[in-house]
Parts: sequence; C-alpha cells; structure tokens
Amino acid sequence: MSKLQRNSFKVRAFQRAMRFANALAALPNKLVPAPFRLIQIGSAYWHSRALYVAAELGVADAIGEQVLMSEEIAESLNLHADYLYRLLRMLASIGVFEECAERQFRNNKLSYCLRCDSPHSVRDMILLHNSPEMSRPWFEALAPSLRNGEVPFARSHGEELFDYLDHHPNFDSLFTRAMTSVEALTGTAYLDDLDWSGFDRVIDVGGSSGSKSLAILRLNPSIHALVFDRPQVIEEALNNSEVNIEATLRKRISFAGGDMLVAIPPAQSERDIYLFFAIFHGMGDAQVEKILHNLRTACGQHRPTIAIIDCVAEAQGIDPTVASFDMQMLIGTQGRERTEAQWQLLLEGNGFALMEIVSLRTFAKVLLIGLN
Repeated sequence: MSKLQRNSFKVRAFQRAMRFANALAALPNKLVPAPFRLIQIGSAYWHSRALYVAAELGVADAIGEQVLMSEEIAESLNLHADYLYRLLRMLASIGVFEECAERQFRNNKLSYCLRCDSPHSVRDMILLHNSPEMSRPWFEALAPSLRNGEVPFARSHGEELFDYLDHHPNFDSLFTRAMTSVEALTGTAYLDDLDWSGFDRVIDVGGSSGSKSLAILRLNPSIHALVFDRPQVIEEALNNSEVNIEATLRKRISFAGGDMLVAIPPAQSERDIYLFFAIFHGMGDAQVEKILHNLRTACGQHRPTIAIIDCVAEAQGIDPTVASFDMQMLIGTQGRERTEAQWQLLLEGNGFALMEIVSLRTFAKVLLIGLN
C-alpha cells in the first residue's frame, strides 16, 4: 500500500499548537494554590450545568444579534428575570456571553456556537453530554462500577447505550444530531490530510447522516459514497436529504440501513475504502471482533482499503482530550481509547495488519489496515 498521508507540514503545525494549548491549560495547576485548584476542579460541574440549561432554554437564540437586558430575555422565554440574570452573569464571567453593561448581554464568540442557526453550533453536543441520561451514570454509578467493572450507563438505565437508543427515539435523535455536530467541533479540513485519489467509493460504516461522506465528496468530485447505519438513523437521514444535500451530490451518495454487528455492505473493487469514524472506541473488544469478522466477509475476493478514524492513546502522559473521551467511553460503553499496541493486538488477532497511521489536524488519527 502506498503512503496516504498528505499535508504533513500542516499536520505537524496543528500538533505543535495543540501541545502548546495543553501546556497553557495546565498552568492553573502550577500557579493556583493546590487546595483552591482542587475546589475549582471539584465544582467545575456548576459551569457545565449552567451552560446546559442556557443551551436547553435557547438563551443564545433568544438574544440573537441583539444587545438585550436580562429582563427582556427572561420575558421572551417566560423565565424568572433575576434568576436568569444570575445565570447569565456567571456564564459571562467565564467567557460565555458578554455583559455589555449591568444586566445587559449579547452573544459573543462562544455563545454564538450555542445558537441553532450557527454553522459552528455544538448545542446538541452540550445537550447530549449533560442530558439526564448521560449525567446519571457519572453521578450515581461510577463509583460502584469501579468496584465491579459494570458499565455505568447500563447500571443506571438497565440496558446498554445502543439498546437504550433503539428504545428511546427522542434521545436517539439527539444522539444522532450530536454526532453530526462533531463537524462543527473539528471542522473538515483534516479530511484533506488523507490522499483520496486512489478510491472510487467510500463505504461509511456507522456514517449517521452522512455529513463526513458529503465533506469527502465535496473534496473529491469523482468519488461516490454509501452511508451505512442503523435503520432508524438512515430513515432520518433520508427524510432530511432532500433539504440538506446539494443537487450536485445527490447522485453520488446512497444510504443503506442495517446492523454492522450482523453484516457489512460488500466491497465491489480494490478501489473501495471502508471508513469507521469513531466507531470502535465505543465498543469492547468482543464487539470489535464481530465487526472485523463481518468486514472480512464483506471484502470477499477484493482487497479494499480499510480506514479506522479513531484516537490512538499515548501509553504514558495521555493527551487530556483523549483521556476525557476514554472516560466517557467507560461511562457509556464497553469501549475505550486504545493505544497503538492495543490496536495492533486487536487487529492482528483477527486477521488484519496495521499498515499506516495517518496523522490529522484533529485529535484522531487514521489507522489504515489490510487483510493479512
């Protein structure tokens, strides 16, 4: 397999910037007295809950492009004026919203990303991670699970996350929207860090609404895409496709529903590329092994390229973002953020070889794997 890394200089610049950002984020641990710093960390959920409530109530949307008194915002949302003022004052103190004068607020760079109409909106991600469904396991099940090895989400809700999604359509819809909003968090520039010129078709396994496939198609006019996900996710994607997909792309993208733990769409040629965007980190090794078995079957007589886009955790001195994702996986699933050695062990044990790791201008990497 030829090397598929692109934009090496830009990727290295991004990595240096992230290391610098992590160093800045660690400064409070060095500058703030230790007892006070622990209290800051221990009460950080006050900020996250205030942010969640502001997102849930649509405060940023209510403000829009205006500068408004807190009483005006409260009236438009039918809220208690003084309580809303104190919430906004707290959020403005940490940089979310701007207090222009006493009790007068407007959106700023951060709160703009809470607006539904913002192309950079992460509102659904905030709502998902702070929802009662995702918060309960952190508060009530983490300590017991550390003793017995249960998945906290399953302990709190009586079933695994993806089973719960199947049985709770509203939460499932929020989950799908949040996964789509990852694009607002990471952008799509990193997709150009992989050389797509050798491929005719993308098979996007677990591709949700198809947003990443569409970004790839925009970068590569000759490629087609097949988006594969749970039937209800695909149904929602098809319902929205007439509105969200440009006419020039509709003939180049198709959708199929199914269960990757049962079967995966078959390869048609060596110029296919299977994509698994942030899929395996949410699964235990046994589930990954089932998918890899299905993938071998799907490859048939062909030898397509297989790309796993996921984090590669450091064995020591882990990146704080990767460590946080790993804990969220522990809370909700049997998955984890795997080290390179763990990836290799899992792949080689199931008949695959790790061919190349492509670095990206985001926190994930591309693991290019092939059949042994």
